[in-house]
Amino acid sequence: MPDVNEGTLVEQGAIPPTEFHDKIERIREIAEYDIDSPPDLAARLEKATEGLLIAPETLRAAAAALRVGHVVLQGPPGTGKSSLARALCDAFQVSTFPVTAHEDWTVFDVIGRLELRLHADRKEEIVPVNGYVTESVVRCANAIVRHFDDPAEPQAEWLLIDELNRAHMDRAFGELFTVLGTDAALPITLPHQREGNRNLVIPRRFRIIATLNSFDRQFVNNLSQAIRRRFTFITVNIPGKRPEGAAWSSDANPAPLAVQESRIVVQRAAARVAKRLTSLNVSKTQQMTSDILGRLNGPLAPLVVHLFDLIERVRYAGPEQRIPHLPIGTAQIIDTVELFLLRLMQDGVQTEGAGEVLDWAASVKIVPLFDTDVVAPEALKEFAGTLTEPFDKATRRELLGIVAAGMHFVE
Repeated sequence: MPDVNEGTLVEQGAIPPTEFHDKIERIREIAEYDIDSPPDLAARLEKATEGLLIAPETLRAAAAALRVGHVVLQGPPGTGKSSLARALCDAFQVSTFPVTAHEDWTVFDVIGRLELRLHADRKEEIVPVNGYVTESVVRCANAIVRHFDDPAEPQAEWLLIDELNRAHMDRAFGELFTVLGTDAALPITLPHQREGNRNLVIPRRFRIIATLNSFDRQFVNNLSQAIRRRFTFITVNIPGKRPEGAAWSSDANPAPLAVQESRIVVQRAAARVAKRLTSLNVSKTQQMTSDILGRLNGPLAPLVVHLFDLIERVRYAGPEQRIPHLPIGTAQIIDTVELFLLRLMQDGVQTEGAGEVLDWAASVKIVPLFDTDVVAPEALKEFAGTLTEPFDKATRRELLGIVAAGMHFVE
């Protein structure tokens, strides 16, 4: 009996290929395999999200939603949605194909198109180019087969779409509506591909994880009910309000999520600044990080508390308080503390003058977030008048500038 090699078995259809770009119609052969949830999924989720301020309930909800289908992680900017998306992929042992949505997306960007290419010999050729979803599905199929051969390999590849509502999704997704809304192995036609390579079946193991800014409605597009029905929406919010009487400096373990956030902000800002200042001598990074943390937890600690108090006031403001509500994300707080530290060290400012530097950092990092159509100008003006040291100069001035720029009043 003659030897039969793997290539022959692939061509005969006995085993699936390991590369599907030119064999798209054969994805159907592996399409029925659903997600293989690791037996230690809970431990993997905990490890993958170390350092992320994600409420346990949110994490469990997102994991359950992914086992069922596609997911949108929605919430204010800076709350860790993209980081959570990548962490979930790590926990499920899948690789990622990340893209950022754009308002100009059409079916050509999502499904595919034909492009004219000019080769080095000056010859022109029209070639098929897969759109983001098509390409990620093909890559997912490749990953599934590799995982069959080696379980240590990712079990799939998922598409991560950042800022989903930047695009006109109803226009861009076209006939994907049909296949995203069913478990049936329905093919979609790829008009840009050659005959015999046009019918694409999406594997059951494929997922889309998208992020969505649910707070700022400027420059974004509404999602139709048709799109919303095809995703599970999980809210990734700011940490819950600090319990009454709990100190920002509390060393309790476990600590409230808001207190955990304050620790993470200080640690990450210190680490970032140290890394920037020792990029040519990384052996000094750890020592500088320790020195910066000593200042933040020592003589600069009262100023850091003032910053967290300010953030807390606007994060959890109610309508009866006449304070503008703004769900400021953790990322923006880290950026503010980092800028504060760098300016201190750059200008050689001592503790006595550090308040003015923090005021400046807040005025250029936090205040611009208030320039949105969801903040009432009257509340913003009233809030500016309540600010005390160290935020009663630059921060107040910039807040009033936002109100004045809107022609609501002139100082």
